[in-house]
Amino acid sequence: MKPLRLAIVSALLHSSHGGPATVVQRHYQALRQHMEVVIIGVAPQTQQAHLLTEYPESHLFPPVWPARWFRGRGLADALWQILPDCDVVHAHMLWDHPVWAACRTARALNKPCIITPHGSLMETWRYQALHKRLYRWLLLDRLLQQTTFLHALSEQEKHACQQAGVTTPIRVIANGLPDSAFLPSPAPLQSIDHWPALHNQAVLLYLGRLWQEKGLDDLLTAWGNLCRHNQTQGWQLVLAGPDYRGYRHHLETRIAQEGLGDKVHLPGEVTGQKKTDLFAMASAFVLPSYSEGLSTALLEAMAAGLPAVYTQQCHFPTLSQHQGGIEIPVGTAGVQQGITRLLRLSPAQRRAMGDRARALALRDYTMDTIATALHALYQEALQTHTRH
Repeated sequence: MKPLRLAIVSALLHSSHGGPATVVQRHYQALRQHMEVVIIGVAPQTQQAHLLTEYPESHLFPPVWPARWFRGRGLADALWQILPDCDVVHAHMLWDHPVWAACRTARALNKPCIITPHGSLMETWRYQALHKRLYRWLLLDRLLQQTTFLHALSEQEKHACQQAGVTTPIRVIANGLPDSAFLPSPAPLQSIDHWPALHNQAVLLYLGRLWQEKGLDDLLTAWGNLCRHNQTQGWQLVLAGPDYRGYRHHLETRIAQEGLGDKVHLPGEVTGQKKTDLFAMASAFVLPSYSEGLSTALLEAMAAGLPAVYTQQCHFPTLSQHQGGIEIPVGTAGVQQGITRLLRLSPAQRRAMGDRARALALRDYTMDTIATALHALYQEALQTHTRH
């Protein structure tokens, strides 16, 4: 039987785009074991050489105006040449030009199309801006009506999409972790050389984009309050991740204003072995976000055996229900209360919480499990599309 040929379309491919780019990479790596996969996306020339090594069979297009729509020069025309040889189209994100172009072309070619919005409709404030309301009215709602399936990352995201008025059939498949995420990390001696201030310190780790929607201002205020009350002795806060829209400068100013220069560290984006070692150095994880679909960083922390403090807006009650983390209300007070609870646990209690988180990740969130579910989704999309 001829293997299924899948087109993955996304404007967010480089690691600097955070979780969605990581999801695309993991889908690509896992699904290639089951089918042929081609990547179609947008990337500036400075990123293309790296991405071509990561995605050997890919078509990359430089961004052009309007940049906020992630429009790629020549992408829409190229889809007419690429998609006829594909069986299923899977577009990632929601508001971006490649999603609209891919689904429109798939419809014209009579190909099934699936959209993964990555939490784009999780909270009403995400789609209430005037330009997004206009976009829905002019283009998106009609596009969604013609889409085979919407792929939600959780039951909470499925419900949010329905509350937002989406009538497209929705299938729920979580994010997943590769086997390498569960491997025991070697002693992080290399990372100690990079970050000597963390030597012999307990590390509370945030990993993700440096951006206001991640609740980092709440985290800094809460951490500053705890530091002033001498509740963080022996602990360091690490905010690791790529800068987004210049927000790092704002954080640096806040850290200076709070007098936290010796208690907060901004190592920038960490990847590869540095990222693995940073997880190995950490004692706990924190995610004070205002909105998440299903955070890949939170899953990675679980795989690393870290207890987590995370907001209800991460939409992951399963972790706290399995006593693998502390779920908190969004905002400074909630973050401070959650970290206080974490710090009051003994090291043995924190390790036990982290062990429960890791066991949950191993049970439900391996990439093998997710790839099997995605393969079944594509087969269902083909069958559904054929019937119609």
